[in-house]
This record gives sequence, C-alpha cells and structure tokens, in this order.
Amino acid sequence: MMRKPWIAVLFILASCNFPTGTETPRSPLTPDAPPSGNSTPTVIPIETFLTLELPTVKPTLTPSLVVAFPKEQPVNCRFGPGTSYAVVGELRPGRQAEIIGKSPDFVWWYVRNPSDPSTNCWLAADFTNTEGDVGSLPFVNPPEVGVTAVTVSIEPPVMNVACDSFPRLVTISAEITTTGPANVIWMWMEESTGDASAEMNALFEEGGTKTVQDFYQVRSARDYTMVVQTILPNIVSGQATFKAVCTP
Repeated sequence: MMRKPWIAVLFILASCNFPTGTETPRSPLTPDAPPSGNSTPTVIPIETFLTLELPTVKPTLTPSLVVAFPKEQPVNCRFGPGTSYAVVGELRPGRQAEIIGKSPDFVWWYVRNPSDPSTNCWLAADFTNTEGDVGSLPFVNPPEVGVTAVTVSIEPPVMNVACDSFPRLVTISAEITTTGPANVIWMWMEESTGDASAEMNALFEEGGTKTVQDFYQVRSARDYTMVVQTILPNIVSGQATFKAVCTP
C-alpha cells in the first residue's frame, strides 16, 4: 500500500524541532555574537613577555643639606660677612647650621640663623667645619647696613624749679643700634613746640649700639615729648616724655 505524501512531510517538519546528538554545548564565557570582521586575533606566547625589557625607573634623589658646625667653641653668627657686623646669633658645639650660600672670597658661610631659623646670618669659615658640597653653593653679596632701633631717654625726666629760673637745659640721650659699620645721620624734634635740631652725625665703625647726646632748652613748665629720628642710612625713630614743673 502506498503511503500518503502529507504524512511524509509532517514527519520531516517534526524532525527539525529536535536537537541532534552531535550539538556542541555553548560555553558560558562564549559571547553571544562573534566579533565582526574576518581577522583572527594573534596569540602571543608567554615566552615573549618574559623576554621583554621593562623600562628602568630612576628614583628622584633629594639633595643633601650642606651644614656647618663649630670646630671647638661657640661661633658668632653675624649680620654680614665680617667682624664689623653686629652679632645676631650663635652656633654652639653639638649643633649645626644649614649653609645656603657663601661669600665671594669663600671666607664666610651664609647660614640659617641657629638662634632664629626665620632669619639668616654669617659664620666665619675658619672657625667651622662643613659637611656636603660647598662648591655648589651660590655666592651671596653682603647685606645693606641699617639702623634697627632708637631708644630715647631724658635727664632729668622731671624738672622742678622756680618759675623765674627758666630757661633750663635737659640732656637728650639716644641709643642707636646698627647692623654694621655706618655713618648715621640723626636729629631730635619736640612735638608740642615744633623745636628741632640740626642734623648730626654718628660714626659706627662696627655694628652695635652707640649712645648719642644733645641738649634741649626748656623755657616753661609743661609736658614735653622728645622724638629722636635717624635719617640715614634709614629712618627709625624713638621718643620719650618729660615734665617741667615750677614753683612761684
């Protein structure tokens, strides 16, 4: 008996819905869609990576400090490179100071002040030993000398005299401090009367404090304010008050 053709067609269609026994299972790591293009990725053997030379990383070196320390005894640290400059610090045995410069004649080291690290000063090379490359230090020129303080006093601070004994003299004293050798020009002024002196000179052969004096003529009983001011090498002033009292 001949089978009907439509039965054969149904059998063929039904067989397409069943997986065959030879289907390869999909790996969970396999992407759903293959990469586009026809190129095949190149596989680099592990031996190639092992033979590659990695770049050498050079560490950044921190430059070492150049320091000075006393040979045997404390060393004065001065405002400038010379014994005529004022002493502004001291380097004691057992301590050291960072050197940041040198004088053009290599006789002095410019350092951070061991007594006040916020300032700088100069140490004599003959009295110190050093560690570090002093040859790489920059040259530093001497600083400008200036007046740093003016302290005024009047003698007597109180004058008590008969009213008919005026005029009388008082002594004006001013302690002027400089950082080095200088020719200081100074004068005094009385605030209430407007009296003023001529300009006067005070020669400083080295840095330090020097007392200068002059006289003021008191003409009546009252309170006085005396101002002493330097004009050169820079302007610095100080003042003091005094009183004149009289008895009829």
